[in-house]
Amino acid sequence: MVMMERFGSPATRLMSVMKSLQVPVRSIQPGDRILVITDDAMDPLVWQGAMAAINEKGGEAVLCMWPRLDHHFADPPQMAIEAARGADAIFALTTTALSDASAGSRAMRKACGGPMCLMEEMTVEILTEGGGRANLDQVKEISALGRRVGEVYDRGKRIHIKSDAGTDLTAQIGDMPPSYHADRWGRIPFGRNAKTGKLAGGTWPWGEAHIEPIPGTAHGTVVWEVTAQFPPGRWRNPVALTIKDGRVVDIQGKTEADQVRWFLETYGDESSWLVGGEMALGLSKLCQPYADSVRSWKKHYGAMHFGIGHGADRGKIVSVLRLEGIIEKITMVIDDTVVCDKGTILV
Repeated sequence: MVMMERFGSPATRLMSVMKSLQVPVRSIQPGDRILVITDDAMDPLVWQGAMAAINEKGGEAVLCMWPRLDHHFADPPQMAIEAARGADAIFALTTTALSDASAGSRAMRKACGGPMCLMEEMTVEILTEGGGRANLDQVKEISALGRRVGEVYDRGKRIHIKSDAGTDLTAQIGDMPPSYHADRWGRIPFGRNAKTGKLAGGTWPWGEAHIEPIPGTAHGTVVWEVTAQFPPGRWRNPVALTIKDGRVVDIQGKTEADQVRWFLETYGDESSWLVGGEMALGLSKLCQPYADSVRSWKKHYGAMHFGIGHGADRGKIVSVLRLEGIIEKITMVIDDTVVCDKGTILV
């Protein structure tokens, strides 16, 4: 947040915002219909830049805005879901997270039939000073690293993650289609399907390689030490999750822990306490450590976002939300392969 604190967010930054969105719009062609969804809390420069970048490519951009939802992973309005029916793709630029843990978000994706490109909690600074400034060559380098990490995931049966802050957790992995992770994280985002010609998806900034545990197999402690979707901002105190048989059974810490517990009890369901979500290694060295938002930190090189709740890849844990928190410098071991050692990726 250094640039924002010093200079604010002047309207002239629209030029830089458009430049930072060239990868997400790289495959848009004249006639493509793109629904841009946002809320009234988002910096207008972000969605204006997206609309302008889509328009410059010849795409038909339509804006759908609503008052900020009550909480992360809340369902989008029904009218927004209906608006998705005419779109070829959705650019999600809301200030609340929209994973497919939300039934409304899943309905919006189904109505569209194309990808929902996740860019929630985006800021001008993330776009212009952080991971969002990556060009296509840099994205290709990140994807090459993602492919190498994914190849280790595809061979593995067991994961062990640790951190100096106290994370120490093991889980079983595997039971996914051959080359699932290598192909997913090695693919260049925002392309087109070679067979159908339809737009392909991506997230922005680009830069993670995640894997989901086999439900019921995660055991140990996870310490979210930086931030989470809730409570927002840089935390002063870490939050320790005790996990047994794939379920969060205890949450320890100070004020932040109380807030995490309140969020899960207020907005979650029984399955929101299960470990079905992502264990994701950040791959981008462009993501800055001072952004203090999950949108940037989840792609930060050598960090991990660890999610509880909904597991989209396996489809076996379905909940009304997935809460993700950040571990700063992760050590990750897959079987006998050290993938990352205290924030340095070794594959």
